[in-house]
Amino acid sequence: MIMEKITAKNFVTDNRTNKLYVSSLIDRENGALDARVRSKLRLSILEFSPNCELLVNTRDVWARDYMPIQLTKDVFLGYTYNPDYLIDDSKCVTNWQLHNVHTQRQLVRNEHFDFSVIQMPIILDGGNIVKAIVNNQPCIIMCDKILQENNVLEKEFRIWWEHWWNNNFSGTEMGLVLLPWEGSDVNPIGHADGIVRYIEDGRVLMTNYADFDKRYKEDYGASCKKQLEEAGFKVESLSFLDRFNYENDKMFRLLFKHSWCYINFLQLGNQILVPSLGYEPLDREALRQINQAFNVRKQIADIQLIDVDMTSIVEDIGVEQNSGGALNCLTWTTGT
Repeated sequence: MIMEKITAKNFVTDNRTNKLYVSSLIDRENGALDARVRSKLRLSILEFSPNCELLVNTRDVWARDYMPIQLTKDVFLGYTYNPDYLIDDSKCVTNWQLHNVHTQRQLVRNEHFDFSVIQMPIILDGGNIVKAIVNNQPCIIMCDKILQENNVLEKEFRIWWEHWWNNNFSGTEMGLVLLPWEGSDVNPIGHADGIVRYIEDGRVLMTNYADFDKRYKEDYGASCKKQLEEAGFKVESLSFLDRFNYENDKMFRLLFKHSWCYINFLQLGNQILVPSLGYEPLDREALRQINQAFNVRKQIADIQLIDVDMTSIVEDIGVEQNSGGALNCLTWTTGT
């Protein structure tokens, strides 16, 4: 069955969502994640979106990664969720269809999700998908870790990508931006939603890669920016090193490696909830920069900071914990 053509008008980007879901495990102890912090986190998310629903039968809290990706109002993208960073922890891998993931409300009413799913024959994490519009065309931004996971060369992947969307969605031209991956030693997860987020047609906000490039003499930030600009995007970037003294500010120095998390905010329509690292000067500056990026010309988003120190949740992934994400990773959003 061929689906309707995807266009800038019907493509559901984050600013077109209005429904929020989180795993029912959100406030339960999971690995090394602090259950008390997560209990506060659940309450804060419910305050942000009182109609938030809980997903039951999930195997971990990172709903973004295993739930289907909404393309249009009634059509979602399925994929194989089999992350290499959980190869030794398969009990944490959720197959939302096989495990019958549904909401508590659906359980009471004996209902199911009412949308069409088209399965893309690819290994993928939902967190590695950032939907955007550029030059009035739909586009998907991914980290090029996708190539390794599917054992394919970039040229072959791009040819397949073009044909797949064209054949399955009535001639759709789905843009593709592949951002460079630092490698498993530095970034085992490799998700685009920890690198860049969509603002509006032709504009994106990138994490503070420039800070890390400067500190560790790398060029991933510059490479990401180049790829985005070549695709037609104007790139706004977060940056903190020019405003905080790394050597003399102990708190900033301790939190620096987690400062990427601010880009992993939760967006529901025109409302944005930004993660907190519990250090008021740094949180305030991140909030200011995100607000400036979204509202520099006109008010297009309401930006607020979550009242929970999420440092323990954004800690790097390790053997003893399935961690390493923030608010976008913890949530699944849809538009109706």
